[in-house]
Amino acid sequence: MKNKRKSGLKWILAVWFCGISAMADAQVTESLKAIGMENIRCAQTPGVTTVSFENNVYRSTYTGVGKAIDACLGSKTKGDLQLVVLENRIPRLCINLPDTLTEAYRNGEISLIQVYQQMGITVDTDAAMKALKNAGQEEVPSAWKVDLMIYPDLFLENNTFDELYTYAINLNPAVEMALWKGGKMTAQVILPVATNLSGEMKRIRPGIIALSQDVRFKHNIFGKMTVGNFTNNRYGAQLEIKYRTNNGRWELGGTAGSTGFSAITREDGWYIGRKQRINASLNASYYEPRLNLQFDFKAGRYIYGDYGVRGDCTRHFGEYAIGLYALCTDGEINGGFHFAIPLPGKKWSRKGFFRVKPADYFAWAYGMVADGEYIEKQLGKSYSTRPNENRSSNFYQPDYIRYFLIKELQKEKSK
Repeated sequence: MKNKRKSGLKWILAVWFCGISAMADAQVTESLKAIGMENIRCAQTPGVTTVSFENNVYRSTYTGVGKAIDACLGSKTKGDLQLVVLENRIPRLCINLPDTLTEAYRNGEISLIQVYQQMGITVDTDAAMKALKNAGQEEVPSAWKVDLMIYPDLFLENNTFDELYTYAINLNPAVEMALWKGGKMTAQVILPVATNLSGEMKRIRPGIIALSQDVRFKHNIFGKMTVGNFTNNRYGAQLEIKYRTNNGRWELGGTAGSTGFSAITREDGWYIGRKQRINASLNASYYEPRLNLQFDFKAGRYIYGDYGVRGDCTRHFGEYAIGLYALCTDGEINGGFHFAIPLPGKKWSRKGFFRVKPADYFAWAYGMVADGEYIEKQLGKSYSTRPNENRSSNFYQPDYIRYFLIKELQKEKSK
């Protein structure tokens, strides 16, 4: 009789726990849906609530993370809370909030700034994704939703004696669509607005038309494969692989590509050359958190067979990124600067399956050497495989996110 009572009590407690867990899951999910997050999943394990989400609404990475943390803190979760930040359904970061921290905040004992200061942020998402393995289907999936992105484009070069500068101003709309996990399609067209150049630069022509697949392996190893039409008149395929340390300060990796020549000509229309050229590089990156400096180093073979090294130093000012670079290839030296600045619209809600919006950032780079052997031999040439390739877009660096979460909150309080 006693055994039956015990088993009955256990059954009642199990049902009660499942009910409480389901209510907490639903509350967290609804809170994240209310602020526009996508690809939401939630799972309860003993003492831990694990949530994954993707930000496709807020322009900056740290704003999206901050909104998600605030939404989860407002929900009645029990135990530790861990948030997995996704990009195209690939996990990028894990944010850990111990129950002592969440309870202290909910009881008014500490401020949100103190939560940001004490929470854990790591690139390691293996344990959190294991907890989400049986979490069920994603809420608000991003797959097959279409964005029409408008990218401004500026080309500026001083390489002639009869004109101070050659220039080209373009608008480059692109259709971008998330496919399956890690898969993405991009189809871009270049629309000339003004130029003092001739030939292809005056014609409507294809931009980046590509299919890419991101993957993540265990132990912070990331991979990406892209095929299609790229910038700088190249088409082909590129493979990238990199390793990130848990704190995200160090990145080590490599890139290899095989591309041919692609251009719009008056005689042949869209000309696609058969000759393939191989480019490859070894890459290293370090983020210095005290000054928000990003150092990038690359050594390898460029498109036209020259071998060289390049170093970049970039300072992050919130969503603004400004940097200098130096390059040495086949005995020739070049250098210049680059920047990425945010375009209007901190938040772009997605209603339905189609959205029109400007690019999140305008990125531009300028090289000091634009004549002589450097230009004649086409030294140091590379290409981009995506329209939003810059140092501000989708920048998931733990120290960067923590620093600017705190700084933005301090700025709001000082108003």
